[in-house]
Amino acid sequence: MKYGQVVGLLNEAGLSPEDLAQWVSVSNSTYRRWLKAPSSDEFPQEYEASVAAGIYKLLDNKSLSYDSARVNKFVEGNMPEFFQAAVGRLNSTGDLFSENSTHQDKITAVLSNLGNSSKIRSQVDKSSKKILKFAEWGAAWKFRIKLLTKVVASKELSLVDRLVAYGALFYLILPFDLIPDSIPVFGYVDDFGILGFATAYYVKRFPQIAKSSENTNGDEENAIAG
Repeated sequence: MKYGQVVGLLNEAGLSPEDLAQWVSVSNSTYRRWLKAPSSDEFPQEYEASVAAGIYKLLDNKSLSYDSARVNKFVEGNMPEFFQAAVGRLNSTGDLFSENSTHQDKITAVLSNLGNSSKIRSQVDKSSKKILKFAEWGAAWKFRIKLLTKVVASKELSLVDRLVAYGALFYLILPFDLIPDSIPVFGYVDDFGILGFATAYYVKRFPQIAKSSENTNGDEENAIAG
């Protein structure tokens, strides 16, 4: 991370430097040094964990928004570490990945592996109301949920093409999530990132579906159980 990225993201909370220093658990003088540092300089690694925790807390109390481009970039940029631990819990193996796999490749491979289970697909189909509730959390959530439920219900895509969407929606309702939803600070941060990776996969491969998700309302609840 760069100083400019950190400061720019935290500034979106609209809080004073003194308040932001408390959120990221540093002294006022330390935070003011961050403000004066060249934006292109590397941010000290020893502070990254406290900044991440502060950002998640600011998201939880709605001082920061999931609709922010900076927030999206931060959450998805920090997803691989969370996801790798989740992969272990799901008993997925490195055999899914090639030596040159990107984070996007790895995550979509795991999601596809999850969606390949008929039991998982059935659970997603039966959880439409729970899944659609997440669309109420903001425009970014709504677009991701809408696109992925449209993929799941599509008659034009093969089952193989729909597996990533099934895997992502299952991960959203996973009862033994990596970061339990009962922990208020972290809550659904990792779920939001997983949806982002799955959405990016479909936007790239099937842009017509992404376009239709932007321009139509549709009946998402009926669309899930197709």
